[in-house]
Amino acid sequence: MNRYEAIGVIETQYFTIASEILDAVCKGANVEFLTSENYLGGRLVSLIIGGSVSDIKAAIEIAEQVCEGKPGNPLKMALAIMNPHEEIMKFIVPTQLAADAEELVTKVEKSKDMLGEVYEAMKDSDMDDIDVEEIIDEVESRKEFNESEEEK
Repeated sequence: MNRYEAIGVIETQYFTIASEILDAVCKGANVEFLTSENYLGGRLVSLIIGGSVSDIKAAIEIAEQVCEGKPGNPLKMALAIMNPHEEIMKFIVPTQLAADAEELVTKVEKSKDMLGEVYEAMKDSDMDDIDVEEIIDEVESRKEFNESEEEK
């Protein structure tokens, strides 16, 4: 899990304005988008960003500037949390981890499909000198090694 000097929480009305704010803060400050939450059908959106203290403060100022001229000032709250505790990060990051896990599962499924196609093609070919089972065992052992390395 990434460690940030600070995180910023920006709460605004409407998904479209949240998108505009996120675009502006990512362009104007060296921050990383961590997650967002939508409430009331997208009429209340919380953006959470991470970065250095100065970059988070700059991002909050940019968010305020984006909303300044808009009717009813849609920015409801913006704050910086300096040196966030690990427990706060566990609360914030699960959404990001779930998305990463889903992407990984998709890649694994594609790899399995591709491996199956390679296996079938090799079985159907006249490659007598290649031991298909040995290749599959090697691929599986590499996969297990990579998984054990990721857990570390």
